Amino acid sequence: MEIAESHWSTALFGSDEQARAVRDGIARALKDMQDNAVASQEEAGVSSTQVHGVARFRGSYERVAEELKDVPGAQLVKPNGFQFELVRVGQGLIYPFCFAKKDVSARTAKIQNVWSVIRELFAFAPPPAQADLFGEYAFDPATVELRSRLAALSPDTRLVLVPFACNADGLLKPYWGVASLADENGALEWVVDPEPLPIPDSATMQPSIPAQSVGEPASFHQGAEPVVPLSTRPLPERKQGVAAMTEIEPITPVASENDET
Repeated sequence: MEIAESHWSTALFGSDEQARAVRDGIARALKDMQDNAVASQEEAGVSSTQVHGVARFRGSYERVAEELKDVPGAQLVKPNGFQFELVRVGQGLIYPFCFAKKDVSARTAKIQNVWSVIRELFAFAPPPAQADLFGEYAFDPATVELRSRLAALSPDTRLVLVPFACNADGLLKPYWGVASLADENGALEWVVDPEPLPIPDSATMQPSIPAQSVGEPASFHQGAEPVVPLSTRPLPERKQGVAAMTEIEPITPVASENDET
């Protein structure tokens, strides 16, 4: 059953068709990311899940960029000081991140490290509705100074968060939505409730059978008989009436080297 697009995603990405292409592309990318990370972990053959974590971290950005780069109007953006490219489609700038290793609500998601690039990205998010109780950690996007690459984006750009729960056993739940950065500790204040993304099924491997050429026999006994090459006897043997030799004469074994003549 096809899932209807939300009003907010249609507004940000330009149309229902565009929003669906972005949504499904993100879901495929995260599924590929997890499959690749699990394969890397199994190939490493180690008890630590560090290999999975590295592959998952890199893949969450690289696979999303690869899946969405050909969507009409897509733009790859590499923020200053960040090693990966993010994707902007329409007005939506997409930022994926792993928020948990177990099945928990995305409303509990937090940004683990509010560093310079994160602060710049949340300059494209709505301001938080409530300030911190003591005013010590309130985040005001208007005070963030953007470096050149993000500063070049249109002011109507809106940050779209893609939080997902993931561990070495599987991709648990991916979501997307719009949130404010509530404070410098990484707490999020959801403006658009995080909506689950549909996870595509894994591809089923089908056994491959080599194609047979037209007219090829179905079994061995129906095949053509092999051609045995024949050679002509030398002319001197034929003139002297030497009998034809069809088999090599047996060699009598000797008992010792002294018996050889």
